[in-house]
Amino acid sequence: MQIKTPLTGARICIRDYQKTDLAFVTGMWFDAENGRFMSDPPAEGVDAVYQKALDEMEDSALGFYFVIELRATGERIGTCCAFPQDEEGTFDETHRCYDIGYCIRKTHWRQGYGTEAVRLLMDWAAARGAREMTAEAAKENTASCKMLEKLGFFVLREGSFRKYHTETVFPSRVYAKMLDGEERESTKKERAAQEKHAEKAE
Repeated sequence: MQIKTPLTGARICIRDYQKTDLAFVTGMWFDAENGRFMSDPPAEGVDAVYQKALDEMEDSALGFYFVIELRATGERIGTCCAFPQDEEGTFDETHRCYDIGYCIRKTHWRQGYGTEAVRLLMDWAAARGAREMTAEAAKENTASCKMLEKLGFFVLREGSFRKYHTETVFPSRVYAKMLDGEERESTKKERAAQEKHAEKAE
């Protein structure tokens, strides 16, 4: 999937991933520090299945892969993605909910670029008629969790994910944000259950 027309913010633009971006994106994702909290494997963990996914990113049938650039210079500073999903977390062609991911190059951390990128994705998704956006972050990744909370995302549920082809498992939080102001019933139930669990833990 592609958007063709870049999303433009005050300092960045988000454009479709191209095959010529491969070395840049894997350079971030495979880096021990930059990709620490991502599900992507280290370089030595790349197998045929993962390589096929990389090869198909330019126009994936399952979602959108983007590169984040500085407007002033065109420098590539990160990536993000968006996958249309239904309430069960599977592909949904109605595009009513998008699950997103993002990664900012470590040389540009703590400058607000992740926040600007997610805001652009929220506006884009809402313009396409999406009702909801979700994102998963490792609990240890406090910067990402705080950023999502600052943007109005709430904890939908807790979970975990494994770094591909490794034994590393990260406890995580799945965040959600309603883009149309109305919560779906399943979201209300999950949120209520999460709040009840939190009360018992106190």
